[in-house]
Amino acid sequence: MRAPRLPSIFKLTDNSHKQFHYQPRTYNEQKERLEKRRKEIERDIELENRTRGDVRAESRTRISDSWIRRETRRQQRNSSKRVLLILAALAILVYLIFNNTDFLT
Repeated sequence: MRAPRLPSIFKLTDNSHKQFHYQPRTYNEQKERLEKRRKEIERDIELENRTRGDVRAESRTRISDSWIRRETRRQQRNSSKRVLLILAALAILVYLIFNNTDFLT
């Protein structure tokens, strides 16, 4: 009967056999050019198919993005107006407090 194995951070023995794989490299200029051209053509075909099928979706996306930007601008404008209105009210209140003490009494 074998003793149970305890997990260890450090391996005391390494039972795996290490192998050396040598793969020679060769350069074939014609094959490289052919492969590059094939990838370019596949990319062009994929781009053409994507643009042909996604024209409607793309226009929908542009319209929704435009609407979101317009809504965001409107919210920022309203926020700016609100801040200016509050500052003006506070400025008038401070002016009345310091210059017209009769106003409070």
